[in-house]
This record gives sequence, structure tokens and C-alpha cells, in this order.
Amino acid sequence: MAADAGGDLTAEPTTVDSLGARVGTRIRQRRLDLDRTLSEVAATADLSVGYLSSIEKGGKVPSLPVLARLAHALELSLSEILRTSASSRLSRGSLSNRLGQERLNADGSQLRIVRLSGKPGSRGKAPVAFGRGDVFVYVCEGRLSIDVDGSVFEVDAGDALHGDRPRTMTWRVTGDGSATSIWAAAAPPGRGARTDGH
Repeated sequence: MAADAGGDLTAEPTTVDSLGARVGTRIRQRRLDLDRTLSEVAATADLSVGYLSSIEKGGKVPSLPVLARLAHALELSLSEILRTSASSRLSRGSLSNRLGQERLNADGSQLRIVRLSGKPGSRGKAPVAFGRGDVFVYVCEGRLSIDVDGSVFEVDAGDALHGDRPRTMTWRVTGDGSATSIWAAAAPPGRGARTDGH
């Protein structure tokens, strides 16, 4: 029987993928994404540079008050630092109604999210690769006619459509104004996934 660490979160990890390593990696990646030095983040979080370095390397697991100060210094929530997902990326921004497509998901995400804006009469295939998974569409403004496997749905601003494992999906902007929508689907397994909705 293994010895009880007595609640000491800095005890030797029992797996390579320890809490300390995961938290440290997220903190370091976010600091680098913000283009901030160890000294800058340590000063903002009221920590020593050596302690912050040890946290980033996975050698120490900080207490919740220290994590809260680090989250504030790195413009993150505690849940973003402590999440169980292996991804260490966060995608932030705002939606625009600029015509065309824009990928919104963070690099490495298993979820594909695309903003699609088009003028009246424009049309195309689903802007996300979905293989045989589900597709979710939310219309932010305007109106879309969406064809899911031969069934046509008129989707207005504020409406959402869930395509249950569609084989094909196409869209067309209807009405007098432009339309902006958000499309989401789980990334298809394997390499070479097509992005044309087939």
C-alpha cells in the first residue's frame, strides 16, 4: 500500500502526467502567449521568480490562493488553469461580421468552430469538417437556408440547428441582408479530414 501524502500536493507524483506538470505547463504556456517574463508575472502575483519557475517546471503545486493570484496575473480563470483537458491553449477574441470564414477554435482543439458571414445569395458547403459526427449551427444575424441531407431548414437570427450525423450540409444566405453564423463540429478522427462538408 502506498504511503499517504497527507494532503501534500507537492508529494512525488505517481504518474508522469501529474497535476503539477499539467498546471505548470499551462501557466508557462499562457505566460509565453502573453509575451511576459517570469519576473513580470511573479511581481504581479506577488511571488518570487524562483518559486514561479519551480511551479512552471512542475516541481511545486501552488496553493489555491497562489493559483488565484497567478490566474489574475495571467488573465485566466481558475477553471482554465485546473481543467483536465490536455490542451493548453485558450482562444480569445470577438466576433466580426466581416465576409468570409474565420476559424475560432484554439490550435489543437478537438472541436472545430468557424464563423461564417456571407452576403445575400452566397452559398456553400458546411465550413467545418464533420466526418460522421454532429454539426451545430447558430445564426447570429440574418437568415440562412440550410440543407441537411436533402431536408431544408430556414434558420433566422437567434435560431440554432443541430445536424444529427449528417452526410451532407450546404447553406445559402436568404433575405435582403448579410448573414453571420457560427458552425461547430467535433474534429473527424484521423488525418486528411475534408473541410467541404462531405
